Amino acid sequence: MRLICIAAMAVFIFCSCNRKTAISMSHNQSYLDTRGNPMLLGVHTKADLQELPYKEWFDKNYNDYSVDTTAIALIQPLIKHKQFEIFMGTWCGDSKREVPRMYKILEDAGVQPSQIKLIMVDNHDSAYKQSPGHEEKGKQIHRVPDLLVYNGKKEMNRIVESPVLSLEKDLLAILKTNTYQPNYKGASWLLHFSEEKNAATIMNDKANTIAALQPLIRQSSELNSLGYMWMHAGATDKALMAFELNALLYPDDANVYDSLGEINAKLDKKEEARKYYKKVLEIQPGNENAVKMLEKLKY
Repeated sequence: MRLICIAAMAVFIFCSCNRKTAISMSHNQSYLDTRGNPMLLGVHTKADLQELPYKEWFDKNYNDYSVDTTAIALIQPLIKHKQFEIFMGTWCGDSKREVPRMYKILEDAGVQPSQIKLIMVDNHDSAYKQSPGHEEKGKQIHRVPDLLVYNGKKEMNRIVESPVLSLEKDLLAILKTNTYQPNYKGASWLLHFSEEKNAATIMNDKANTIAALQPLIRQSSELNSLGYMWMHAGATDKALMAFELNALLYPDDANVYDSLGEINAKLDKKEEARKYYKKVLEIQPGNENAVKMLEKLKY
């Protein structure tokens, strides 16, 4: 009996050690982005971005950035008890530019590594803007990078993709709890509105919804990106809503109908999908994807 217990304990220790090794080495797993380049996924640290091949752009953009010291002096007293989450993609040009700057600003302001959580998301269709541990769940990450600022467990606000004025001034406005509106105001408005009302209710009053969105939206990619975030998160009713609203806002944009074709095909609404792909060809004759999808949807 004693030998059995010792053997069982040895197996337990061996498995536990192996599990810890697997967890600690998880950032060394090989992932490739949609272009075939190496990428990081999941929770990481600044040190991981200072390893090849990421350090080539991280170190340069970190060292080249000149921090606004006047704003930093105002930020420093406001960082106590604050937590920061950075969502990014190592495949994303905006992330490569802004995240090194974010780190430099936070560090110059005295923010400790324990106050920063860095999450890497995917760019493949099946996991679009998602991390393996789904740290993004419920946080509506439709653009990256995102810098989320928390007071305790409550999000104060966020910087979406790029600053409105500058990273320092935007961060200061958030920490002072001033009224701050990040980029992509239309997408942000629809995100919050869709938490109050379901997609069907919003579409039943689409005239007023469009009237509210028009002064906020700058380009069709804003709602298109939001729609894909919802679609790949499984919220197909909201995704369909975003794509339909986008088509009303940009009726001459072939890409909005391509997105409508894609989601209807995904929902197995073949007739609707064919209608939208035909619309793509009306606007953009010879569009290869529309031609391919119409051929596929024959069956």
